[in-house]
Order: sequence, then C-alpha cells, then structure tokens
Amino acid sequence: MKILYFSPIYYDDMKQRPQQIAECLARKHEVYYIEPTVSLMRWLLKGGRSFRGMEKKLNDNLKVIRLNGCLTLHKSIEILDKSGMNNWFELHQLRTLARECDIVWVGYCGWYTVVRHIKGKPMIFDKMDEEDLLVSSGLLKRTLQRNKRRMVWMASAVTVTCRQFYEELKSEKEKVFLVPNAVSDNFTAGMGEAGIAFEKLSRVKTFGYVGTIGEWFDESVIYKLLALDRQYEIFLVGRNYLPRIAEKRVHYLGVKENCKLPEIIQQFDVCLYNFKKSPLLDTINPVKLYEYLSLNKPVLAVKSKETLQFQEYAALYDDVEELGEVIRNGLKRPFADRKSLKKFIDSNSWSARTVQIEKILREEAAGKL
Repeated sequence: MKILYFSPIYYDDMKQRPQQIAECLARKHEVYYIEPTVSLMRWLLKGGRSFRGMEKKLNDNLKVIRLNGCLTLHKSIEILDKSGMNNWFELHQLRTLARECDIVWVGYCGWYTVVRHIKGKPMIFDKMDEEDLLVSSGLLKRTLQRNKRRMVWMASAVTVTCRQFYEELKSEKEKVFLVPNAVSDNFTAGMGEAGIAFEKLSRVKTFGYVGTIGEWFDESVIYKLLALDRQYEIFLVGRNYLPRIAEKRVHYLGVKENCKLPEIIQQFDVCLYNFKKSPLLDTINPVKLYEYLSLNKPVLAVKSKETLQFQEYAALYDDVEELGEVIRNGLKRPFADRKSLKKFIDSNSWSARTVQIEKILREEAAGKL
C-alpha cells in the first residue's frame, strides 16, 4: 500500500508514536510522512525550521516531506478562513500523492482543512490527544475544536490511544479501534542479558523521571519524596519548562538521546510517572510506563484510567499523602523472570501495535475498491 501519513510532529523531534508507526509500516509499505507546514508568518515571528519545505528519503519505503509554507498563513486563522484559501498551496503540492495514494492516515486534527479535499480515499484518524486543551491561543483552540468534530465525522475509521476516547466515540462512530501506545522494538537491545535485573529490590535511594517537564508535572511528589527520607535523590531527564527545584538532591540531567535512555533508566531504583490530576490525565496512555516496565524497573505512578491497566506491575497512588504508605508497603520489580518480561514486551511493542493498525488499513483500503 502507498500510505499518506499526516503527522502532528516533525520527524526529527523526540521519537514518539507517529515516527514509530511510520517506521513500522514502512517495513512493508510505501509511507510518505507529511510534517506540519511552517508558515511564512510563523517563520518571520519565531524563526526556526524553514518555511521553504523539504523532502528527505530515509529508505526505499519511507520519505519525509515538509510542504512549502510561503503562501500559507498561521493555522490559528483557519477558523476565520471560510473560503479555504489558506490551504490551496498545500493542496497543490500534494496533488500527485493524493491521487496516487491508497490510504490516508491523519495523526492531528489540525490537518482537517487540507485532508478534507482528498476525495475517494479511505481515511483513518489516529486520535492521540485532546489537542485543543494543549494550546493557549483562543483562535487556535476554536479551530482545533471544530476540526476535531469534523475529522471524526469524515474519517472512515478512528483509532484512539486511550479508553476515555474510545468510550466517548464508540456511540458516534461505527469503526473505533483502541490502539494504545507501546515501547520501541529495540528499546532494550543494548542492555544484554546482564543489563536487566530480576532480583528483589534491596533498597530505595534514587527516583527517576524521563520526559518533558511542563505544567502537567506534579512537583509536589518530588517535595514529598525529599521529605520522606533524607537519603532520597531525584533525577529528572528531559526538557524542562518549569522553574528548577532548588534542592541539592534534585538533579536535572537535561535532554538525552533515545539510545542513551535505557542505560540511564537502569540506574534508577524507582521510576516516576508523577502527572497532576487534571482533565488530561485520563487521556494519556503513557509511553514512559511501557519503557520503564520493559527494563523491569519498579514504578511509582499516579492513578488514572490508563495507569489502572498497569496496577499488576506498578505501585499506584491517588494523591501525594499516600506516597509514604505506598513505599512502605514495598516497591518491587514487575517481572520475576525473563520469560514474563519478554511476553510483556512482545505484546506491547510498536511492531505488535502496527500489526493491528495494518489490519485496519487493509480492511479500509479493501472496502474502497
């Protein structure tokens, strides 16, 4: 199949669901990964990636394309663009691919005003986030709210990452499929047989978090852990958008390459998933939990609809005041042996998820013949 894949993120961003799925699909199919367009307006105001666009062939089956945005205005004005003129240049550049592709995969509702003009092709909407809750601009929020509703209605099928999205959409849409996040197939490849421990956890001294640190990050958990034991050390890995915690036992390690993360995580006694309780929490199927568990690390995680599925493997807490009791009750490695760990990884790898996705794509493509 020739798949036109409209992504919410740039290919060279931190590797997430869009790049993982595109790479797995490209093992068998021809995939065109369309990055978000950089408008001339955005480039003039903020600089960064060029508005001129680019094409890059990563292998025989995977090509990354960024459309030229010299005649495209910022996406937030699309709610005011009743004629659809803002997207005509993007459509012009896509005309050949849109005609020749077998199926369209859309990973971001912001692409609605472009993909709605692609006729006669099966279209899958991969709903990963509540995008309108992640932006501050009022106009962009309204644009995404409108696009989300219309994208769900227009798509021939919808895949979702979490149970909340599935429950919300199953009454609206006949074809809704739950396809959670996963762990990279080679995430633990460099660890070797001796790199993953199975013995009982003898002591807890270090807690580690891997991921972006933003307004969703619950700092109260860090302060509580520091107060529980003067020997506890906290290590935070990832881009930080919050004021630093001025404690000598809190260590900011910054952004690290993906290939370095397994070795870093293995140094932690306990891994953290400490997000704040909010309307967003139940919509997050956390990739970091799959990664922590694939390394057989004890996990301390906030309770949500999505983390409840991990309660067999992780220690869950409702609020900060429960942390002391949860830790006293004992934190343990999730898997007792390599066989049970391998079963978890095989069942929750991006390859396994792509088998499910590929089945959906083939059935949708066949239905349009």
